Amino acid sequence: MKGCYSRLRALVPTLPRHRRVSKVELLQHVIDYIWALQLELDLDLPPPAPRDPAEATCVSAADHILCR
Repeated sequence: MKGCYSRLRALVPTLPRHRRVSKVELLQHVIDYIWALQLELDLDLPPPAPRDPAEATCVSAADHILCR
């Protein structure tokens, strides 16, 4: 498991490099980074048309919860 955390530290560019971060803080940065990547993807692609009005999302793509 320790190797997995080390791999995450190497992959996430938003981590502070000059201080230790807890596992919880590391996971928080991972979640935030994934959110940022998803937002970039959402901006590049047109939203898919719902097949059925009952399947349409109730919350717009801009209305999301950021973890912090």
